Amino acid sequence: MAEANFSEAGFNASYNKKESIKYGVILGLISFLLGIVVLYVSKHVESFWMLTSMSFGINTVLYMLIALAFAYTLRKKNGGFWNFSIAVKSTFLMLLISTVLATVSTMVFVNVINPALQEEVLRNTINITIEQLENSGAPDDVIDSRVATLEEQMATLGQITVKTIFRSLMISILIQFIFSLILAALTRNEKLIQRPTTLN
Repeated sequence: MAEANFSEAGFNASYNKKESIKYGVILGLISFLLGIVVLYVSKHVESFWMLTSMSFGINTVLYMLIALAFAYTLRKKNGGFWNFSIAVKSTFLMLLISTVLATVSTMVFVNVINPALQEEVLRNTINITIEQLENSGAPDDVIDSRVATLEEQMATLGQITVKTIFRSLMISILIQFIFSLILAALTRNEKLIQRPTTLN
């Protein structure tokens, strides 16, 4: 006589640190390259809305789509199933590695390798911001305030400190943890598997 024996597929999935680290490194390199491309293009963009939409579209939307694809890839390597806990651990480690690698690499590039790039981008941003505010009929005090904020950012360029890096990383890691919860919810895949056993 056979008895239905059910088990949860996904609860047996393993936390594969090696794969998460590998895809984290790949995602980090992609994020770094996307960010640098945006910076180089931004210094030539002449539209405020083009600058804003391009930055958001590439650095945020495209990055999230790639991360989601990698999350599904990690799940596939677990046999196509994993529970929420394993999903969070796997995707968060991937995002953590990605964030640290991309953040540190970007800071080194814009502060050591090509320190003039950020200044060129900010100068162009100031110009198109003034133009956009003037076209929208914004009062002079609003324009002056916005320009002053951007000029303050320009004044701090190159002043890289451990505190600055740490603060930037902590904020990014918190955001990535929230994102890992979303990825886990989207990629979570568990189902009952019926395994018949014979009773003597």
